Amino acid sequence: MHGFGHHSAEIRKDSLRQTFFLIPIMLWSYVDALRVTIPVKNMAAAKGHSVVLGCEFFTDPGQKSDISSLVVTWQRKEDNRVVHSFYFEKDQLEKQDPLYHNRTALFVSGLTKGNASLRLENIRANDAGLYLCTVSINDDADKAELKLDYGALYTEPRLIVRVNSYGVLMQYEAMGFPAPEVKWKREHGEVLNNDIQTSVELNDEKGLYYVQSSYTASDTPLNVTFILRNQLFDQHLHRTISYAGVQNDCLNVTIALSVVSLLLILTAGTLVWIYCCKKKK
Repeated sequence: MHGFGHHSAEIRKDSLRQTFFLIPIMLWSYVDALRVTIPVKNMAAAKGHSVVLGCEFFTDPGQKSDISSLVVTWQRKEDNRVVHSFYFEKDQLEKQDPLYHNRTALFVSGLTKGNASLRLENIRANDAGLYLCTVSINDDADKAELKLDYGALYTEPRLIVRVNSYGVLMQYEAMGFPAPEVKWKREHGEVLNNDIQTSVELNDEKGLYYVQSSYTASDTPLNVTFILRNQLFDQHLHRTISYAGVQNDCLNVTIALSVVSLLLILTAGTLVWIYCCKKKK
């Protein structure tokens, strides 16, 4: 029994030695393995601007410095369309989707440092979606994905004011993307819910939402604020309207008519004087 126990102890020692010997090999193998990462997995880009889709790969320094066997491919995940590809130490764009012609570029000088990021120019609405960054070196490969959202900052709201027998209608119009959050508030911050009309329509051709929002007030004077929020870009537009009432408008019209009348009288008088002077001669 004593011999058997001694033999078992030796077997356990050998197993431990083999385990400790294999751990460094496993760790070394893990360090050498190609690994692709995306620094920012959710990005937003504005219409007409450019964006850099970040992608990094990690491997041993020897493989990074030699790009002869490096292959970098950017694709749309939804349908595998080729956005950009690089191999044989140069861009290979024969299979690039026409949508991306002359709009993409890699940072070639950064490839030896593990930078496989892609620059995408002139952002459009159909650029939104999922992108795959795939890197392979020899027989080793890995990939990662990111999501790109499309948007557009809203234009300066255009104000229209109409006065009729029902009251005063104040309307703002603006364009942007995505659909915004719209509110009207009173002077002290109370949200207006009644007498508000808001329409949001998508213009597919322009890739923008057209927003019309109006408030009709029956009582004057008033002080209200129109608020538009583009959540994607954290854009907040606050436009305050102060309206004193119809009487001021009538007064302005009266003054304007009086000035015009006076000018007409002066003009007529001048013409008569000139005519009389000529007649005397």
